[in-house]
Amino acid sequence: MQCNTKIFYQRRHEMPGVIKQMPDVINIEPTIKLKTLNGHLVSNNNNYKTIAKTVYNGIEVVPNIVWQGWEPGAEYTKNLLLKNVNVKSQKLKYSPPTTRFFTSLYPKMIVLSAGMSYTLPITFRPLEKNIYEDNIHFESSEGSFDIPIKAVLPEAEVDLPGELNLDMCAVQDFTKITFEMKNTSELHVGYMWEANDPFSIQPLEGTVEPFKSCTFTATFRPQSAKVFVADTVCKYGPSLSKSKYTRLEGIGKYPHLLCVTGATDFTSSQKSASQKESVLDFGQVPIGKGVEKFVEIRNLSPVNAPYRIEHPSGTSRVDTAFSCRQLEGVVPAMNSVRVPIYYNPTILNTTSIDYFHVIAIGDISKTTVKTVGASKGPKIELNVNHVNFLQVDAGQTYKKAIEVRNNGDIEAIFQFHIDNEESVFKFDITCGSIKPMSYKKIIVTFQPTHPINYYRRLPCLVQNQDTLFLDLLGTCHTETGKPAVLQYKHVERYRTHVDRKLSVFPPEQLNEMLKEGKLKLDEGGALMDPGAEVIEPYCEPISAIPPMDEFFNDGYYSDISCTVPHVSMDSHIVDFGRCNSLQDIESQTLNITNHTSGKVTIQWMGGVNHVFSVVPATMDLPPNKTSSFRVQFKPTSPNQFFGSELECYCYYKSMRDYRLVEDTTHCPPWCLTLTTTGHTFMPNNETFLPRFNLDFNRLVFPAVNTGETAYRTLCLSNSGTVPILYDFQPDHTGIFSIKPSKGLLTKAQQMFVVKMLPSAVKQYRQKLKLMLNDDVKHTQEILVWGSAEEAFVLLENDGVMYFKPTCVGTNTKKAYSVTNTSRIPLRFEWRFTHKDAQLLSVSPQQGIILPNESQEHVWTFAPKTQDKFVMKPALIAWGQGQSSSASGGKKRQFLVRAIGEGSQGQLRAEQSYFDFGNVIVGSTATKHIVLCNDTDCEVKYELMIDQNISGPYEEGITRMDSIALELEETFGVLAARSKKIIAGTVRPVRRVYYQFTISYQLLSPNDTPISEESQHVCHVLATGVFPVMAVTDARSYGSAIGLSKKQLWSLFSLDNFNMCLDSDPSSAELMYSVATRHSHRRRPPVYTRAILDFNFSAAPVGSEPCVVDLMVENTGAVFLEWSFLFPRDLQLELEYWAETGEYDEDELHEMKVMDNKLFDIQPRKGKLQPGETKTVQFTYKHTMPGTDRLPVLLKLSRGREILLNFIGVTVESDRRYIHFPSNKHMFTPVPAGQQNNPKQIYELYNGGSVPVNYAIDLVPLELLKQENFDQAVFECLNPQGTILPGRTTATEWLFSPLEAKTYMVDVPIHIDRGDSALITLTGVGYDQRVMGDTMPISDQQADLTGVPAVQSVPVPGQLLFLSQERIVFGNVPMYSQARHLVFAINRSHDHVVSFEWHVTASADSQYLSISPASGLLEPGHSELCDVTFTASGASSFYDLDLVCEVTDETELAIYRKKLKEWQQEKNRQIYEFTITEKNLNENKDTTLFSVEERPPSGRLKSLDQNCRAESESDLAKYRTLPPIKQSSIDEDKLREREVSDLMKEYWPKPVQPTPFLVHLGVTARTHDITEFQMNFPEDEKKYFIDRTLSERLGEGKTEKTATSTTTQGVSTEVKCSESEGEVIAGVMSNVLRGLLDDNNFHEAVKKLADEPVPYFQQFGDKPHEVIIDGDMDAPSPEVGETAASRYEVDRQSSVESAKSVPWSRDGSIKIETQSAPASLGPSSHGGTPADTPIPAVDPVTPRSRTEVDTSYKEEKANQDREEIKRNPTFGVVTENLLENTLLNIISEAFNEEFNITTRPRLVALLPKPSTPQSDIK
Repeated sequence: MQCNTKIFYQRRHEMPGVIKQMPDVINIEPTIKLKTLNGHLVSNNNNYKTIAKTVYNGIEVVPNIVWQGWEPGAEYTKNLLLKNVNVKSQKLKYSPPTTRFFTSLYPKMIVLSAGMSYTLPITFRPLEKNIYEDNIHFESSEGSFDIPIKAVLPEAEVDLPGELNLDMCAVQDFTKITFEMKNTSELHVGYMWEANDPFSIQPLEGTVEPFKSCTFTATFRPQSAKVFVADTVCKYGPSLSKSKYTRLEGIGKYPHLLCVTGATDFTSSQKSASQKESVLDFGQVPIGKGVEKFVEIRNLSPVNAPYRIEHPSGTSRVDTAFSCRQLEGVVPAMNSVRVPIYYNPTILNTTSIDYFHVIAIGDISKTTVKTVGASKGPKIELNVNHVNFLQVDAGQTYKKAIEVRNNGDIEAIFQFHIDNEESVFKFDITCGSIKPMSYKKIIVTFQPTHPINYYRRLPCLVQNQDTLFLDLLGTCHTETGKPAVLQYKHVERYRTHVDRKLSVFPPEQLNEMLKEGKLKLDEGGALMDPGAEVIEPYCEPISAIPPMDEFFNDGYYSDISCTVPHVSMDSHIVDFGRCNSLQDIESQTLNITNHTSGKVTIQWMGGVNHVFSVVPATMDLPPNKTSSFRVQFKPTSPNQFFGSELECYCYYKSMRDYRLVEDTTHCPPWCLTLTTTGHTFMPNNETFLPRFNLDFNRLVFPAVNTGETAYRTLCLSNSGTVPILYDFQPDHTGIFSIKPSKGLLTKAQQMFVVKMLPSAVKQYRQKLKLMLNDDVKHTQEILVWGSAEEAFVLLENDGVMYFKPTCVGTNTKKAYSVTNTSRIPLRFEWRFTHKDAQLLSVSPQQGIILPNESQEHVWTFAPKTQDKFVMKPALIAWGQGQSSSASGGKKRQFLVRAIGEGSQGQLRAEQSYFDFGNVIVGSTATKHIVLCNDTDCEVKYELMIDQNISGPYEEGITRMDSIALELEETFGVLAARSKKIIAGTVRPVRRVYYQFTISYQLLSPNDTPISEESQHVCHVLATGVFPVMAVTDARSYGSAIGLSKKQLWSLFSLDNFNMCLDSDPSSAELMYSVATRHSHRRRPPVYTRAILDFNFSAAPVGSEPCVVDLMVENTGAVFLEWSFLFPRDLQLELEYWAETGEYDEDELHEMKVMDNKLFDIQPRKGKLQPGETKTVQFTYKHTMPGTDRLPVLLKLSRGREILLNFIGVTVESDRRYIHFPSNKHMFTPVPAGQQNNPKQIYELYNGGSVPVNYAIDLVPLELLKQENFDQAVFECLNPQGTILPGRTTATEWLFSPLEAKTYMVDVPIHIDRGDSALITLTGVGYDQRVMGDTMPISDQQADLTGVPAVQSVPVPGQLLFLSQERIVFGNVPMYSQARHLVFAINRSHDHVVSFEWHVTASADSQYLSISPASGLLEPGHSELCDVTFTASGASSFYDLDLVCEVTDETELAIYRKKLKEWQQEKNRQIYEFTITEKNLNENKDTTLFSVEERPPSGRLKSLDQNCRAESESDLAKYRTLPPIKQSSIDEDKLREREVSDLMKEYWPKPVQPTPFLVHLGVTARTHDITEFQMNFPEDEKKYFIDRTLSERLGEGKTEKTATSTTTQGVSTEVKCSESEGEVIAGVMSNVLRGLLDDNNFHEAVKKLADEPVPYFQQFGDKPHEVIIDGDMDAPSPEVGETAASRYEVDRQSSVESAKSVPWSRDGSIKIETQSAPASLGPSSHGGTPADTPIPAVDPVTPRSRTEVDTSYKEEKANQDREEIKRNPTFGVVTENLLENTLLNIISEAFNEEFNITTRPRLVALLPKPSTPQSDIK
C-alpha cells in the first residue's frame, strides 16, 4: 500500500519589530512505502518530521535535505522550495550536484518576485549501501549559499525517559514503576540493562522491533534510609555499542508504625509492660461466644509500610483463646489499617492474657499488643433452694411451682437429674434452655405412696456452670402410719449433726445421751458435745462444699466422698445389656450396707409391674450390716432401649411414728438412686441410628495443682425421635471421669460433668469414647486436654537486676519483668534479708500473676552510703488453685541477684554565665542552659532563681516585679553523665538591667530537699530595652538652604525629639502595632503624651520645596522597625453609608494638605539593625499661601509613639513676615546679683521675599524695671533693625536677675506693614551660693546642646565637606584667643572646587577670623583652615554662623565656555542676517516669544547681594494691570504649541552654576577675667591673656575716648541741693579737724613707711611703689572712669583690669615685691642717684673696682632680661610663634610629609665642655 504524505517545514524567519505569525508550510511529497502490521499502518521512513527553515540573503529555504530509508537501485525525489521573503525581486543562479547520484534540472536563471516561491526537484539514485553527500550552490546579487544534500544509512536509535522518580519507599520494601523504550529506527535493536543496587530493571535484555515499544519494570528496594540516585545504562545497537542513561531516583524511609487499641482506662495489672505495648481489653465474654475487636495500626511515615503479626503462644499453648487471621498486610502512607483480633473463650471463669507482636518490614520496629479477656458462664439461678410439701396423704398429689431464672447474657441449658417415672417427685420440665434475662416456671408434683418422710437433694446441671441443688421435702401419712412431719430446719440441723459426726447415731440414742447430759443443745438447737466448745473449728460455721464436688464425689464416680456415707450401695449402675427373651425375667444382685449405729429401713419406690424393679421393696437393715436385693428387668416390647433411675429411701426405723420422734433429733431419710439400662435388640438386628449433637468435641480443662480437680460440662442433644443409649468408656488412667457415664437419653438433652484429677505435674491428653446405642459403630471420641502445673516464672535477665548508680539520700526505681510461664495463676511474695530490706523495696511485694502474664515489678534502691552493694532478694511463688482460699501447690523459690551503687550527686552548668543581651520589653528571648551531671548517678533537682534589678527605678517600684526569667522546667531528673538543655526565657517588664542567679537543691524521692543549702549553677544577665532611635544629623536645602544646623535643630525640636525617643513608652503606646494601629473615626485617637512640632520654617509662595534630611540611627541594641503614619494611614475606609456628620475646619484643612501633598516623607517606613543609619527626607511644598499643619504619628514597633505636628508657612510674595517658631523664649539661667551678666541673643528669621523692618516694644521692659527697684532685668541692645529675605538677625539681650526666681515678660515685636507678634521671654535667676556645683556655668545657650558637630547626611550636589560643622570654644576669658582647626575636603573624583568664607553679619568679623579665607581644592584634596575666636567686648554668649561658599570650578569653566559660544552666536545674529522674504513691505510681527534673562533671586543667591530699595518694593504693588482679555482654550493650546516649537530652536543663555553653601557654626561664652579665674581655676593656664589686645582694638579711638572721658567726667557728677551740700561739707570738716588734732593718727602715719608690704596689697586699687633702680620706672596704670552707658562701663572696666594686673611669663598673675628701707629713697639720701644701685659691700673681704663693675653689668643684664619678659609684646610674639609652629607641624602631618604617630628617636650626643660663659648663663 502506498500513499502520499505531506511533510511540513516550519518557518522560523523573524523580523525585528514584527509580531510573529503562524509559520508557513511547504510541501515535500516523497513516495513513502507503508506496510501493514496487525492492522495498523507503520511507516518504513522516518522522514516524517518538521524541519526548521533558514533565510539566506532574503531567500527562505530548508537548511539541508536528507534521505533516509532508501534501498539501492530505487529512485527518490524531493522538492526544494525557495521563497523570496525580501520586499524586492531577486535573481538566483544555482549549480547542480557534482556527483552522479544526485540530479536536478538544468541550471537556469531563477527570478523570484517578492513573496514568490520556486520548487526545484532533486533526484537521488543510490547504487549500494553507503553514505552519499553533495550540495547545491546558489548565487544572488546579495551573496551565495549552499544547501547540503545527504543520504544516510539507517541507525539504531531508541527513545528512553531521561529520569524516573520512584518516589519514597520503606526500607527493605520495594516499589515498582513501568516505563517504555521506543525503537525509533527501522532496525531490530537489541538491548541490555545495567543497574546497580538498590535499583533493578526487568527484563534485563531483549530485542525491540522497529518502531515498536517495549515495557520495562524498574524496581527500587532500599536497604537504608537515605536518598538514592543512580544512572542505569541501556546498551543497544550492533554489539551493544551504543548506550543511553536513565537516571533513577528514590528515597528510602524507615517506617514508623503505631498501634492504637482505643483503650483509655486500665487497672495497674493491665498497664503496658513497656512503652511499645498497647493493651486490648475484651472485658468479660461469655464462654463459647467469640468477640472481635480491632487494633488500629497507624503509619506515621510517608511511605507504605508492610507489616506482619506474630502470635508466639498461638501454637504452643492449648488454651489459647485469642487469634488473628490477618497476619500480614501493608499500611498506606500516612494512613491506618484495622486488624481484627478474635477472643473465643472455652474455659469457664478464667482470665486470658496473650501477646501479639506487630513487626514492620525488616524487623525495623516491633510493637507489642497485649490482649486481655475474661470468660464468664451463664447465670442460672433457682428462685428457691428447697420445696417442702409437708404432710400429704398417701395416694394424693400435691404440686408446687419453682422458677429457673437466667440472669446472664447468653442462652443456657439446664437439666434436673431425676426420673419422673420412678420418683415420688415429678417435674413437668426436667431439661431445656433459657434465653438471656428470662425464666421458666416448673411445676413439681409430690405423689407419695408410703407413709414415710421424703427428702432428696436434687442436682440441676447447667451448661458451663456449677451444679445447682434443690432440696425436696415431704411427709406421707396413711391410716396406719403417721410419721412426724419433716421440716427444712430438720435438714439444716441434720447437716450440723453430720459435720459433728452425730448423724450416725440413731435418734433414740441421741435423745438418751441428751438426757444423760452427754450432749447438749447449741444456740441453733443442734446437738453438740459439751466439751467441744474449746475446739475453735468446732464452733465455726459449716464450710460449704463446692457444688461440683458435692455432685460428683458420691463415692462411686469418685473415690472421694464429701460426707461420711450412712447407707451405701455397691453399684449405682445396673446394665442388663441385651435381653434375648421377653418372657424371661433377668435379675442382678444389689448390696446395700448400713454404716450407722441404728437400724434403718430400706424402702424402694416403684412396683413390680415396672420394667425395672427391686425385690424385696422393703427391708430393715441392722446397724453396720449389708443386705442383698434383686434388681429385675422385665421388658415389655422387643427391639427397644429401656432405662430408668430407681429411687430408694433409707431412714431410721424409729422415724416411722411421730410418737417416737423428738424434734431435736428428727433425722431426714437418705435417698439412693440406681441407674438401670437394657435393650431387647436381637444380635443380628441393628440398633437405632443415633441423631445427636455434642456442644464440644474438644474439652480443655483449666490447669490445676496436683491433687486438685477441674470440671467441665458436656451437653448431648438428641435431635432424633428415638431414645439414645449412651455409654462412656472409663479412662484407663483414671485422670478423667464422667457422670453419668451410662444411661438412656429419652429427653432433648443430657448434661454430663467431666472431671479431671491429675496425679502428677504433667500435661494430659486423652480421648473419651462414647458408645451410643450399644453399637461400636456409633462410638464418638471426645478429646480432653488438661494439665497439672507447678509454679514456674521467668525472671528478666536470668535473675540478675542492675541498678544504676544512685545518689545518696535518693532512690532509683527500676521495672523488673516477671513472667508466669505456667497455665495456673501464681501467687507470689518477695522476701528480703534484714540487711537488704534497708536498701531494697518492691511494689507489689505480693500478689497474683495470671497465666502467660508478664508483670513489671517496680524496685526501689535507696543507698544510705557511697558504696557498692550486692543484694539477693527471693521470689516465692506457688499455684493459686481453683479459688482464692485454695492452698495451692508447692512453693518454689527463685533467687534474684540485685547489684547497685551509691554515689554523690552534683550538677553544673556548661557555661557559668549566660548573657541574653538586650531584650525588648514585653517580648521574650530564649536561650538554652545546658545542665551537666558529671557524676555516675542520676540526680533529682529543683532549680531556684534569685533576681537582682539595677536601673533608673527606685527599689520600692521594682521590688514587687515578678521574676523575669522563666525556666522551661524547675524540677527534673538528670541522668548520670548526661546533659539536659533547659530553655530559659527572659520576659523583661522594665528597661532595667537584670541579674539572675540560678542555684539548685537535690531532692529526695518525696520531693524534699536533701540539704538546706543550695548550690550555685550559673549567672544569667539580661537587659530590658525598648527599640530606640535618635536623630544624629540634620540637613536642609531648597528653600531652607539659608538655615544653619542650629536653627534647623531648634525648628524641628530635635533635642526633645531624641529625648522622647529615648524615654520609656506607656502601656497605651504598646497596645497596637503598625498593622493594627487603625481607627474608624475621622480623628484617630492619640495614646501618647509626646507631642512635638516639626517646623519647616517659612518661604515665599512658589519657592523651592523645603527639603530636610534627617539621619536617624538605631542607637539601641535591638532591631528597629519604624513608620511615619499619616492621618489617612490610621483611618479605616468605611462605606459611604457609614459616613456621618460634617467635616469640621481642622479636618477640611488636613484633607487639603494631604490632597495637595504639601508634606511628604521618604521613606515612610524602614527597618534598622543596631548601629545602622538611614536618611529620611521631609519635604514641604510652598505652593499655597498660608500656614499648613498636619499631624503625623511616628510609630516604633514595640516602642514609642510620638505625634509630630508638621508646620509649614508659605508667605505671599509681597508680605512682610517674620517667622516665629514659638511664642516663647527662655534665656540661659544667670546667677542673681552678678555684676557683669552675659549678653544673650534671640534670633529673628525673615521668611518672606521682601526686607522686613522690626521694632521691639520696650514698654513692658520698663514696667518690669519699675517693679524691680528701678533695676533693668531684661535689656535689649538692638531693639530695631532690618532683616533681609531669607536671613536671620540676632537681637542682643541682657538678663540681669536680682533675685533667685523666674522672670517672665511679654514683649511685642512690631513689623513694619506687617503683623505684630507677642513673645514671652523667660529668664531664671538662681543663687549660686545655694546651688553650688549642681548648677554649673554653661558655655552654650539651652537650645544648642544637642546639635551634632560632624555632618552625616550628604546633600545632593555637595562636593566639599567639613571635618566639623560646629565648633565649641566653651568658656573663654576676655582678651584671649581660642583656635580650632577645620579641614575642608573635596570628595569629588573629577571636579575642582573653590571655596570662600563669609560671615553672616558684619559685626561677627571682629570676633572670628579664618585662614585661609579662600582657596582651591583639587579632586580628593583637602585644606586646613585655622578658625580663631577673639574674646573682646562685654561678656556674652556667641552663636556665630560662618558660610563657606563652594563653587564648582569644573562646571564654572564649562559654563564660561558655553557662555562665550552663546555670546559669539548672539553677536553673529546681531550683525549678520539673510533676506529671504519676497514681500519686504508686509508688516508681520514675528515676535511670538521674547527671551529675557531672569533676574537673580533675592533668597541667598549671594551673601553680598543687596536687596532692592524699599521704594521699589513699595511701588511693586502699584504696577499697571494687565489688559482685560480672556483667550479661549484653543488659543492657549495653540500658543503653547507654537512656544514649544520655538523653544526647540531657541538657544537659551547658559545659566551660571549656583554656588553651594556650607555652614560652620561657632559657639562660645566670654567671661570677665576675674570671673573666669574664680569659676574656672583649672582652665586658667589654657589661655593667654593678650594685654595689648584692648589697645589694638582701641587704636584710632584714643582721642574720642579721651574726649568722652572728660565729658563723661563732668556729666557724671552727682547733683545735690544746697542744703545737702552744706550737710556734707560740715561733716567732712569735722572729720578732718579731728584727724589733725589726733596725735595717734600722726604717729601711725609716721610708722606707715616702716611697715613691710602686706600680702594682700595686690587687691588694692594701686600697687605699692618700690624703687628698685633709679633708671627704672614702676608702671603706673591708669584707672578707667565710669561710663554713661552700662555696656561701655563693662567693657572699659575689663580693659583697665587687664592693664592693671601684672602677668608672668606663662600668662599667669605674678606678684613681685621687694622690701627696701625707705631711707634709700631720694628724700633721705642725696648722694646716690635713684637709678644707680648700691653695690653690696662685704664687711670681711673688700672687692676691687673691676669686680664691682662686672657685678653691676651682670645685674643690669638680668634686669633687662626680666623687663623684656614682662613686656606684653614679648608674650604676643611668643604665642604667635608657638601657634605657627604647631600649625606647621599639623599641616605637614596632614599632608603626610611625616608620620606624627611614629615613635620618636633618641639621639645620644657627647656632652659639651662647660665654659665660663655658659656657667654664667
